Amino acid sequence: MSPARGLSVPETGGKPSPPARTAIPSRLAEVPFAGGRRINFPVLLAPMVGLSHVALRALVRTYIPAGASTLLFTEMLSSRRLSAERVGSTPQTYVMEGGEPGLVPQLLANEERFIRESLKKLEALSPAGVDINMGCPVKKALSHNWGVALMGDMAYASEVVSIARRHARVPLSVKMRSGLSENLTYLVDFIRAMESSGADWVTLHPRLQSQGRRGRASWETLARVRESLRIPLVGNGDVQTAEDVLMMFAQTGCDGVMVARAATGRPWIFWQVGETLGFPPPPGREGEMAPRTPEEEGRECRRALLFFVDRLEERFVPTEGIRRLRFFVAWSHKWLPFGHHLWAEMTRVHDYASARAAIGRFFETPHSMLPRTTL
Repeated sequence: MSPARGLSVPETGGKPSPPARTAIPSRLAEVPFAGGRRINFPVLLAPMVGLSHVALRALVRTYIPAGASTLLFTEMLSSRRLSAERVGSTPQTYVMEGGEPGLVPQLLANEERFIRESLKKLEALSPAGVDINMGCPVKKALSHNWGVALMGDMAYASEVVSIARRHARVPLSVKMRSGLSENLTYLVDFIRAMESSGADWVTLHPRLQSQGRRGRASWETLARVRESLRIPLVGNGDVQTAEDVLMMFAQTGCDGVMVARAATGRPWIFWQVGETLGFPPPPGREGEMAPRTPEEEGRECRRALLFFVDRLEERFVPTEGIRRLRFFVAWSHKWLPFGHHLWAEMTRVHDYASARAAIGRFFETPHSMLPRTTL
């Protein structure tokens, strides 16, 4: 498939001079997000359990190019728990001081009473939109007819979206997988049903429920589904580098690309993509270019980790924050050739000071980053 209009895919390596800003053709720009927000940089941060909390979002925001508008998702929130909680006062719903533009909470939900109450409470976060999870493949979600289990019953899933649409005052999306079995016709019909039920856009992770994160994500499926929809389609899966982001746009015609676990190892991927498209550097990094070489990325990794620890300390007591730090490093270390040593250090720290000291010791020796790893 030829590259999308107005989009060129760069060769890997080197440090290109930023071109004039290039718009990525995207129907997401047409969605009337809350607060009058218009998306001009459709590279999104995925909802990830235990990862997409306030500290990771704060880190990613430091790499969003100046003038770029995008969406960052919360981790998955259970509607049954959320309806009984004080939103903004729990670790899963903490937000940055002053609020977070472009924030999209993700709900695990299937019952109207919980959906209604959860959406009402989420208004306290001034979200740009709300997402319904139909992709979680874990056994607990399946047993409760949540997550990807909803994809087994098109009528039921449609009713869930219809309920959410009735009670949501903001744009509504659905994040899903390819389904429970390989059936492209069913998948297209299913997504069209979500569209008819009120979904403003859909994110598709083109793997089956049984695959988990194993195997190759079928970008071919993304391309074929995109041709069948009127609403925007966001692609997710096997995105680890800036080149992957641009390649997904070019090969699938998707309206957006969602970055997941790669954002733990390479949060500056947003800067790299923006720089390639001609956006200015992120605020505070004026006059700099995005880290590109393995050595530059290794140095940036130290800076990012220390910033992440600072943000954890601001919002989480040590027991909660160190647990989140360990989980973060359990993923991010995979892009470092000797990252298992850093991971081992993190399993032994119990406070923020010792975490900073361990990070400092590890990076006393220069480290280079790998472009890709096995997730």
